[in-house]
Amino acid sequence: MTAVRTARTRLAPQVRRAQLLECALAAFAEHGVARATHSHVAERAGVSVPAVHSYFRTRDDLVTAVLGEVEAYLLDIVSSSLGGPKTVAGALKTLAVRFAAAAREQPDMIKVWLDWSTGVRADVWPHYMALLEKLHRIARRVFSRGKREGVLPASLNVKAAARLYLGGGHTLALMQFADASESEVEALIALIVTSVMAETPDTPLPEVDRT
Repeated sequence: MTAVRTARTRLAPQVRRAQLLECALAAFAEHGVARATHSHVAERAGVSVPAVHSYFRTRDDLVTAVLGEVEAYLLDIVSSSLGGPKTVAGALKTLAVRFAAAAREQPDMIKVWLDWSTGVRADVWPHYMALLEKLHRIARRVFSRGKREGVLPASLNVKAAARLYLGGGHTLALMQFADASESEVEALIALIVTSVMAETPDTPLPEVDRT
C-alpha cells in the first residue's frame, strides 16, 4: 500500500472532508469494512489520526460515511441505466455493461460493495439489505413495464427476476477482479439479459450507448 502524501496546507473543511472520505474509501477497499480504521485513513491522507477523528468522530461515523458513498454510487448506476427512453432489453443490457465497467473504472467503490455484501453477521448487514431492497425496487419497475408492454411473459415473477438480474451484476463485478476475458464477460451479459427476457442466448441484443 502506498500512502497518499499531501501537503500540510489548511484546506476548507468541505475539501478536507472530501479528501479524507476518498482516502477512507481506498482504505476500506484494501482492509475491508470490518477492519479499516482511522489510522489507515490518516496514513493515506498524510494527516494525523486526530485530524481524521475531527471529521469522523467514531468508527461508526467513518463506516456510515463510506457506505453512504457506495450506496449513492450504486443507486445512481442502477437508476440511470434502467431509466430513460430505452427498451426493456436495452436498459437491462446497459446496466449489465456498466456493472462490468465499474470494477475497472471505480475499483475501490466496487471492492467495498463486494465486501459489504458478504458481511452477513456484521452490524452493517441491515443497511446492506435496505440498499438491496432499493435496488430491487428499481429493477422491478423495469420488469413490470416489460410485462405491460408485452415484451416479457405475463407469468414472470418480477421480484425473482430482479433478484436474478442484480445477482448477475454482482457476478460481473467479481469477474473483472478475476481477470476474466472480454469474451467471457460479454457471454455472461448476454446470458443474464436473455434469461430474464425469457429468450434464447442466441437472440441479438441491442447496442448500448457507452457515452
